Amino acid sequence: SGGQQQRVALARALALSPGLLLLDEPLSALDAKVRVKLRSEITQLQKSLGITTVMVTHDQAEALAMADRVVVMDKGYIAQVGTAHSIYQYPQSPFVANFIGVMNFLQGIVVGSDQVCCGNLEFKVTQNQLSVNQKATIAIRPEDIRILDNKETDNLNNTLDAKVEEIEFLGSVYRLKLIPQGDAKEDLIVEINTSQARQLNLESIDYLTLYFPPESIQTFTSEN
Repeated sequence: SGGQQQRVALARALALSPGLLLLDEPLSALDAKVRVKLRSEITQLQKSLGITTVMVTHDQAEALAMADRVVVMDKGYIAQVGTAHSIYQYPQSPFVANFIGVMNFLQGIVVGSDQVCCGNLEFKVTQNQLSVNQKATIAIRPEDIRILDNKETDNLNNTLDAKVEEIEFLGSVYRLKLIPQGDAKEDLIVEINTSQARQLNLESIDYLTLYFPPESIQTFTSEN
């Protein structure tokens, strides 16, 4: 109990002084607090002993927290390899983007070298040399979407209005489910901290204006 069985199994494996340590879902059967504690213990132990470790996990947070390099598999094939930061911030495909963390997607079409139109909404993106008239999907993490006040909306691109559909309290953050106004058909997820939630007075708000920073938008085309 309390992760002792996992600790004993790990100690037995390390007693053999292996050159390579293989871990298959070592923390999956533990409750949340014990899992976080043991995750830290394994990471510190692995670094102090300098043993190359390959760990299989379906817990994305676990992979991001523990790995020097992450390999994302899709149906038996390698979809992307990189550091935890690069995999999360710069996914190379919609599958990787959605598999590692929560991601918002909007379907659109390229209308300029750095512009994508999603319904009646036009977004400037950081990728350039996109092919005009090519179908594209823009993606952005919930924590990267900014909520604007009325003073900030003037002459600002990459904005849209959205109806507050659901508010979920997760402790340190609030997760908002929003319905975009206009032609965009996909619901959006936005995450804000408790301080922002108090400033907004969430319970009394029905609509929000959102801003998508160009540098936070990933653009996927058929080439991805």
